[in-house]
Amino acid sequence: MLVKSGWLKYLWVSSLGILLLLGCEPKTQSQAPSYNATVDRVVDGDTIRLKQDVLGTRKVRLLSIDAPELHYQNQAQNPWAKQAKDFLENLIPPGTQIQLQTDQDAKDAYGRLLAHIRKGKIDINKEMLRKGHAVTYYIYPNLKHFKSYQAAYLDAKEKGKGMWDSTNPIPELPFEFRDRVSGQSQDKYVGDFEQKQYVSPEKYKQIQVEKRVFFLNEEDAIQAGYQKRNK
Repeated sequence: MLVKSGWLKYLWVSSLGILLLLGCEPKTQSQAPSYNATVDRVVDGDTIRLKQDVLGTRKVRLLSIDAPELHYQNQAQNPWAKQAKDFLENLIPPGTQIQLQTDQDAKDAYGRLLAHIRKGKIDINKEMLRKGHAVTYYIYPNLKHFKSYQAAYLDAKEKGKGMWDSTNPIPELPFEFRDRVSGQSQDKYVGDFEQKQYVSPEKYKQIQVEKRVFFLNEEDAIQAGYQKRNK
């Protein structure tokens, strides 16, 4: 009886341990939190405000895309910035019911919610890329939808949509515009999503736009499994 009792106790403890381990596993991308909300207004091509707080804020930055700057230190990337805002406003005008899905980091350094926005079956972030009103802008560790967004960007650029129109293409990417206007130089390490290599900030042009993953520091790149490119 003592042997049987000890064996049952061992099974119970082992099972409990397995359940606890499963319960402590981080959420997968498919389990990323989502929130229902209502659009209050569109600020620019990649930023909106909500009518209610979500995780303590009403300001939402569309995740993993970068639209031309409409209001940056009293300067703008027009006409592309206004076109991007107008297009987003047509997609999700004030009062639109939307679903917000966050990734690994739910907020940025400014306290804005970082989210993929859906209106019904439409991925709004992807739609901005598909129509040429934004470019991919992935910052580690938020890498959800990388391949899908990459394809949307490349298709828009190949077809000359939006800011890729060959008759009036945008002269610099939004982050390049911000760096120039602010007098700062690129300070993020840049990785190649496919080759899993990274370069120092000043060499970012060595990585093709559609393959770029930005890292806030070199340690993040190494932790993510990227190796430094020797060129």
